[in-house]
Amino acid sequence: MGTMTTTAVLRGWRATGPYLPTAASKNGLIAETRLFLRAYGAAGSVSQARDELVDQLLPQRSRETRVVIARNVQARLTRWNPPAWVLDDLVVASQQEDLSRLRSLLLIHHARQETLLYDTVQELVVPHWQRGEPQLNRDDTLAFLTDLAVRHAEVAAWSYETQQKLARNLLTTLRDYGLLVGRQIRQIVEPAVDEPAFDHLARLLVEEGIPEARLADHPDWRLWLMPPQRVRAQLASNPPRTNG
Repeated sequence: MGTMTTTAVLRGWRATGPYLPTAASKNGLIAETRLFLRAYGAAGSVSQARDELVDQLLPQRSRETRVVIARNVQARLTRWNPPAWVLDDLVVASQQEDLSRLRSLLLIHHARQETLLYDTVQELVVPHWQRGEPQLNRDDTLAFLTDLAVRHAEVAAWSYETQQKLARNLLTTLRDYGLLVGRQIRQIVEPAVDEPAFDHLARLLVEEGIPEARLADHPDWRLWLMPPQRVRAQLASNPPRTNG
């Protein structure tokens, strides 16, 4: 994922650097992330919520597995030291019976913290969608990884078995988040994005340092398959919240 150039000073709120073979290795972790967020909502402490997740809340018998899950959840949600309102919004979403908002928000935050997942959506899923080709399978994803290997030495160093696992897990992760449906042949669908989720991303971009005049054209909206004109219309009727 390239570094965005702008006259504004951008906060370091998203992952950069080489692709990692561990990306998307734990899928969406929706249920586990929900447990973490609810614990955080009750305790108000990331470290305490993490300890509760490992010691009390996760059902996996192996402590090592529980630790890895907690590490993945924190890498996606807290590694970048988000402002308090980000986690507060996620807590509210985690408390709803309908998890559509939580899924759409976790898609944004996970992708922003894993360059491979982000670019898989931007360079594979979105072009398929724009061409009117909503079907996506593991072979498509493997071909995408093969293309990345030509341009990125770290991907070229991965074994074919690693690429196969990643191709499968990337698709499963995007299905968990509501961007894909189906198990064998995945269909690309627009995630359910309600007004609070839309407001969350708009505020996130503004506070990250993206000029308001450029908000609608930011690629993060493409994670939800939202075209600039739709984003622009919604921003006009509902300007983003800010700290001020």
